[in-house]
Amino acid sequence: MDYMQLAKDIVARIAEKGVEGEALIIDSQETHMQVNQGEVSQLMQSGSRGVGIRVIDGGRVGYAYTSNFAPDSIEKTTRAAIELAQVATPDANRVIPDPSPVSEEDLEIWDAELATMPIERKIDFLKRVERAALAYDPRVVLVPWCEYEDNVAVRYLANSKGFAGSYGKTTASCFLFAVAADGDQRAESFDLGASIFFHELDPEQIGQLAAKRSLSMLGGTSVPTQNCPVVFDALVAAELLATLSFALSGEQILKKRSFLIDQIGKEIASDKFSLVDNARLKRGLGSRPFDDEGVPTSATRLIDEGMFQAALYDTYAAKRAGARSTGNASRGSHRQLSTVGVSNLYLQPGNKSVDELIAGVDQGLYVTRIMQTGGVNPVTGDCSMGAYGTWIENGKLTKAVAGITVATTLQALLQNVSDVASDIRAVPFGGVINVPTIRVENVTVGGTPQA
Repeated sequence: MDYMQLAKDIVARIAEKGVEGEALIIDSQETHMQVNQGEVSQLMQSGSRGVGIRVIDGGRVGYAYTSNFAPDSIEKTTRAAIELAQVATPDANRVIPDPSPVSEEDLEIWDAELATMPIERKIDFLKRVERAALAYDPRVVLVPWCEYEDNVAVRYLANSKGFAGSYGKTTASCFLFAVAADGDQRAESFDLGASIFFHELDPEQIGQLAAKRSLSMLGGTSVPTQNCPVVFDALVAAELLATLSFALSGEQILKKRSFLIDQIGKEIASDKFSLVDNARLKRGLGSRPFDDEGVPTSATRLIDEGMFQAALYDTYAAKRAGARSTGNASRGSHRQLSTVGVSNLYLQPGNKSVDELIAGVDQGLYVTRIMQTGGVNPVTGDCSMGAYGTWIENGKLTKAVAGITVATTLQALLQNVSDVASDIRAVPFGGVINVPTIRVENVTVGGTPQA
């Protein structure tokens, strides 16, 4: 079936009714598997396709979807979207965007090898991840969770203003927990790998990193409550930036659900902190030529050396704010209307190694895992997290730390970033976060009472 032509035919049918509309078709293949003790414990392969149809009639939106591509089903779904629009509440900011030229630059987001890869190779890969973790050190006694998943998808989008485009994208990722034990002491941690290209995933490295993290947490004890510098490793920093990305959404700012209300044009972070959302990043996990409304993507400079330059917008949020869409309309599937979402959030790395960041701390904490005890609130900026890591004395890692909390606010955290390392990695947390290790001054570490 010619899906691009089908999308065009749907919007032509909508236009005949004198209203605007768009059709998004997603055709995807997915693999999900888990291994346990060298055996496949779960294996699922599935294919899905569906079309989501959005109709806008005088600012009133109707949306309907189906996975049945029979002509009568397509006709019924189109008619349902048109009828739903007739009873919706009008909003003049609800429009189909005008078409703009889409760059033909190759973003390198399609792995032809992965698209046709036999399942046996993926199984072998995941078994190697588990083996690498268990072989790293005899104290690594268990890998309770080791999973792999990939997605091979093509999106087709057409609208009644003349836009028509398609692109394919592949992603592959692996995630595991490793448990370390020494006597009656136990600790667990995780690591992951993710890439557009399967061959770029290193199973031994992924497994060994998870093992190394769990070993570093063995024998962790608390420390006295104090304010001190904290070095957040890249995985932890990614979790923090995932919450920040929510606050950077123009949609959330308009809803007053962000601590960044009325902050555009103001200094909100240290001059060490520069953040871009770049959907044009080659081989980026979140890269794409156009967003889910057909708006060409770009690199949006959000924070430049501490200055809040711009928020992220789709067409609706941009019209409400009197701004321009940044090409950040995102849909998880054909069943959903679009919302504002990040593509590749990219924190500009520095020139120092992680060891050099740690060497700049007289007394402080290197955090390698957090637990969302109180969570990170994107509305107020409040942060309170259970934390694990290693204590730093005179620029050296000394003893494992556990049973503590780390408390600050996102406002203070951004302002107090004193350095950024060079070890940038892509982490698929709430979008795709590309982030290195960061050092933050004056963070409250809650442990045992001071004597």
